[in-house]
Amino acid sequence: MCLQIFATQTLNTEIMKINIKNSALLLLGVAVFSSCEQEDPLVVVGTTQTLECDYFTQDRVLVDDPDVTIDYLITCDMNVSGDITVMPGVTIAFATDAGISVSENGSFKAEGTALLPILFTGEDGVKGSWRGILIDSNDPKNVFDHCVVEHAGGIAHNSNGDKGAFVIWAESKATITNSIIRKSLTNGINAVYWNSLITLGGNTITNNDGAPMLIDVPYVGVPTSLDSYSGNGNPRIMVRIYSHTVSENTTWHKVDVDYQISGGPEMQVRQTAVLTIEPGVKAYFDAGCSLQAFDEAAIFAEGTVNEPIVFSGTNATNGAWGGIYFNYTSNTQNSLRYVKVEYAGGADFDGAIQMWARPKLTVQNSEILNSASCAFWNGGATGNPNLTVTDVVFTNNIGGDYCE
Repeated sequence: MCLQIFATQTLNTEIMKINIKNSALLLLGVAVFSSCEQEDPLVVVGTTQTLECDYFTQDRVLVDDPDVTIDYLITCDMNVSGDITVMPGVTIAFATDAGISVSENGSFKAEGTALLPILFTGEDGVKGSWRGILIDSNDPKNVFDHCVVEHAGGIAHNSNGDKGAFVIWAESKATITNSIIRKSLTNGINAVYWNSLITLGGNTITNNDGAPMLIDVPYVGVPTSLDSYSGNGNPRIMVRIYSHTVSENTTWHKVDVDYQISGGPEMQVRQTAVLTIEPGVKAYFDAGCSLQAFDEAAIFAEGTVNEPIVFSGTNATNGAWGGIYFNYTSNTQNSLRYVKVEYAGGADFDGAIQMWARPKLTVQNSEILNSASCAFWNGGATGNPNLTVTDVVFTNNIGGDYCE
């Protein structure tokens, strides 16, 4: 049975409106919450204001009318070139294929409260009925707090085909906190363009048909353990290799779902950056993909006995992905401890862990298994005196434990 929201003439309209919005927040944690392919749209009480398509070209404040269930209706892909503020308790509905596009000259601030969240919803009440919210602005006022964004992820915002409840463009800023992103036809958050600043925390991203997040490599540190990413059609956070590079110190956080790396070929750590991978992270690599440290960069992956770090192939076959490559780097923070590297040694890799020109590397209490080639491979010089290997288990590797 679908969750139904209804009202009678005897209900106090303001209480009904608050209950409609809070249902998205409260029902996530109780057993009565259910889903289905078709939902019942909100029962409209009062007069909804339909916004003209140029309404957000100047500064606006959207206020809550407690006597109206849907405060505002947007019928187009609304360009935002002014500074827009949405007050707590506002409900904005979107007609078919409508959306919001925040341009580089605009900003969008929607700060609700725990008792008065802001609701962005589809007029039809079905997944993908509207586009979603595109951020193409680096204004720090782009803030979404205590919001519910549902039924988005329909047609793309642009010719690049970008889809998601939120699409974050290049060189933009967006803060999304204490919010629910649900029932998107595609991804929850889509951020695959360069040089953006994205801040998350306290969010629940669930019941979307795509992934909770689709992100580029530089944003691998954006997902946080303060958020929940479970319950989506694609159960993993997708890290798509577009710009390839982590070039500043970044922590890859353990969250409540796994990661999948796709696009290829190399997920690179460059310059003097250190990529720190938290205990318990599980990353699955598509064919042709690999993780590489260049220059004086480092990969610091130290799990624990109870929470090892796992680097695996999306397909559980020998050689399903490349492996981990340390190239020239003499950074002493290159460390793999309580790490499992499995199904690597493919994609022109001669080893699951490949080294070039005697990089500095310590591998302890780890396991290398099911490589289609060697476990360790060293090139560019004979032997690697900078390699320290302690308590490493080798299992079912087609090549030797150590090759040159």
